[in-house]
Amino acid sequence: MAQQYLPTFTRRLVASLAIAAVALSPALPGSAAPGPAAGTSAEAPPAAAAVDLDLSGTWKFATGDDPAYAAPGFDDAAWTDLQVPQADGAPQFADYDGYGWYRLTFELPAGAEGQNLVASLGFLDDVDEAFLNGVKIGGSGSMPPNAQSQWFEQRLYPVPAEAPVFGGTNTLAVRLYDMSGGGGWYQGPVGLFSKDALREQVYGISGSPADAATTAWVTDLLGRQAAALAAGDADAYLATLSDGYFHDGRDRERREREIRGWLAESGTLTVDDGGVEIIRSDDGRLLVDTNRTISGTRDGAPFAFQPRTQEFLTLDATTRTESGNQSRFFRDFVESGLEDARREYVTYLPPSYLENPNREYPVVYLLHGVNGGSREWEPRDFGARLDELYTTGGLEESIVIMPDGESLWYVDNEGGTPWRSMFVDELIPQVDAEYRTLADREFRGLSGVSMGGFGAYSIGLAHPELFSSLASHMGALSLAPALVGVTSPSGPAGQSASPLADVAARSTEQLSRYAFFYDACEEDDYRFDNAVRSLDTLLDAKAIDHTSAVYPEGRHNDDCWVPRIADSFGLHSDQVRDAFGADTTAPTVSAALDAATRTVVVEAEDGIGISRIEYSVNRNNGSFTEYGGPIAVGDRAATVYVRAVDAAGNVSAVVKVKVLPSRAQGGKR
Repeated sequence: MAQQYLPTFTRRLVASLAIAAVALSPALPGSAAPGPAAGTSAEAPPAAAAVDLDLSGTWKFATGDDPAYAAPGFDDAAWTDLQVPQADGAPQFADYDGYGWYRLTFELPAGAEGQNLVASLGFLDDVDEAFLNGVKIGGSGSMPPNAQSQWFEQRLYPVPAEAPVFGGTNTLAVRLYDMSGGGGWYQGPVGLFSKDALREQVYGISGSPADAATTAWVTDLLGRQAAALAAGDADAYLATLSDGYFHDGRDRERREREIRGWLAESGTLTVDDGGVEIIRSDDGRLLVDTNRTISGTRDGAPFAFQPRTQEFLTLDATTRTESGNQSRFFRDFVESGLEDARREYVTYLPPSYLENPNREYPVVYLLHGVNGGSREWEPRDFGARLDELYTTGGLEESIVIMPDGESLWYVDNEGGTPWRSMFVDELIPQVDAEYRTLADREFRGLSGVSMGGFGAYSIGLAHPELFSSLASHMGALSLAPALVGVTSPSGPAGQSASPLADVAARSTEQLSRYAFFYDACEEDDYRFDNAVRSLDTLLDAKAIDHTSAVYPEGRHNDDCWVPRIADSFGLHSDQVRDAFGADTTAPTVSAALDAATRTVVVEAEDGIGISRIEYSVNRNNGSFTEYGGPIAVGDRAATVYVRAVDAAGNVSAVVKVKVLPSRAQGGKR
């Protein structure tokens, strides 16, 4: 059975309903390694001793900067004692911008030699470099003079084999540069871990090594993947993926297009799996913990199509194929021709997305603030926050896309990145093509925080054909990018105005096409609370409905806006439900039989989007079942009734198809 979804703007969905006469057990690939012979037992490979060293607690700290601070022999006795990570969320750099150093001396037990160690440093604001016994083990962001923050990036630094002292004294020194605002070492976990301990401490995955037989066929599978791509054989690689494969937004069809595209560029690809560990997790999954890279050439030069990433490949032990992690919160990217580079974005898929393969969803684009990035939503555990909104919160389920905007102010930059053009012309079309979206303005919203609030209103007001709901938390609604030194091409006419100026220049008729939400806190560090009041005045004068708030306490930080995301996402939800309520047109359905395969092919079209295909076999009494897989009716005649339900709940007329036994069609079973 195969289902294919065609993401077109006419909302046409094609589903193939396989009418199975018998249930067949999946066949194992012929090249899979055999299990143990009769009368023998497979034993798990011996497990090395784990290193699980918690380094949170009291560290030594001093402001200033001196390379000597990295040396293990430096005397830090006069430094200040400081809690790492910071206690009770209090910024360690509350009133200080500049350099600071953290140092900790600890003992590393003997007997762990040979372990692949990782230093987990959690999250630091803004830029850091880390040294173990004077050896640099990693860093995030860029130090001055061209400082670039990575406050949102989780620090996981592989430890070089020559750095640790097993059975002796070690010193970990961390150099931090804070660019602006409150900074410091704000979140863990902080420790030195072997891979098994790292899985549990950082990723919440616990388990035990797989047995020898499982390890053998999994190792063979990884080898076949590498060999297939090294030979340029996409078909052989695809044979290692399950039919239901879904990994970080890539179903089997998208992964096929991706791999074939890379091979078309490079000819062959090299798969490098490092530090592989095969485990049975305590929740029953079979996982491969690997540091995987897929590389080749682009335009004749070496290129990492899939840069080195710690991955958890999920395998199906029955079919001995890779099934994917089935994740709903992950990083993706668009290959931007306008930027001549990849632009990362984080994707959130709603709770029912993987369970309801026929349903299409609204989309909210969420824009971050200055010095931020697409990964800043990860330490905030934003996927779980959104799940709560769409389950217990009762809001309309939506896809949420969080693009990386750097500090580009979401405009095309003079002599630099054409961010807005990339977003409108490349990223949004890719999202609509790769995910099951309701690709109309009524079902597309923009939200933003701080600089992102500017972006949400500036882009949204410039593109009424794309967006219908705009939300801003403590947004820079009174600023134009040129005021902070960010200019766009085409001279004065090409510059983006402030959202306040944009609203002032638009008519009541133009503004009435949108739903508006915006807020700030009374003690906003940039006085964006005044922008809220000014926008109130403008919209009131034009008789435009809006929802706004200035909260009596709070500054320009997460405490001001994170607790209020139900209000901004509630705006988008209300807009979607209003659009659904206005839709009273039922979808249309046609169905035809492919006699050779006993497959009913259903085509459904709708102006908004199809939610599901339903069927009934041999009865048309109003009782229908949502289609989710092959329908077993035996090798006999059957009448299949099908209908479609759109996103607004409208139901199509019922169509029926008669399916004859295979013998009556000349087939063999």
